[in-house]
Amino acid sequence: MNRADLLARLDPLRPYANLIRWGLVMALAVALVALGYRWGGSHWRGEYTAEVQARAAENAKHAAILQQLADATAAVAAKARAASEKLAQSRHENDTRYQEALNDANRAERDLAAALRRGSVQLRPEWACAAAGAGAGGAAALARGQDAAAELRWAGATHLVAAGDRADAWIGWLQRELIDTRQAVIAAGCAVEVELAQP
Repeated sequence: MNRADLLARLDPLRPYANLIRWGLVMALAVALVALGYRWGGSHWRGEYTAEVQARAAENAKHAAILQQLADATAAVAAKARAASEKLAQSRHENDTRYQEALNDANRAERDLAAALRRGSVQLRPEWACAAAGAGAGGAAALARGQDAAAELRWAGATHLVAAGDRADAWIGWLQRELIDTRQAVIAAGCAVEVELAQP
């Protein structure tokens, strides 16, 4: 086959040569665009994956902080609840002790009044006012061994003694209540007990 025959055979393709050339250029352009999209897609997919992982790590960090806060809150609530329960128990015990002290004061008042009436206990001279003189019934009162106002003096003395006992009971209750409340506040974490160095 000679060159002329070959050219003759190719001659029918000559009108399509420009079309084939443009087709190859278009195919190359489409291939480049497809490769660019593929590279861009994988690049942005990697960026997106990195962003998702960063957000997940940040969310996990925030969740851990929130969990720590929840645990700390639960611990404080448990301390406060325990301190409140202990304070309620201490208050009940203090109230019971106070009531017993009041009962003891009332019993001591009755016992003192009975002892004064029996004569087994005598008032001190500054409490046992001097008996009335010999006039106007004073001799009769002296004959009985007491003056007419003895019962009033005994009642006054017993009331004073009982009032002192009641005041002691009240002060004791108040001191225990203040100490228990302070300890409950410290135990609940609402205050800090500071140890001061003694000089």
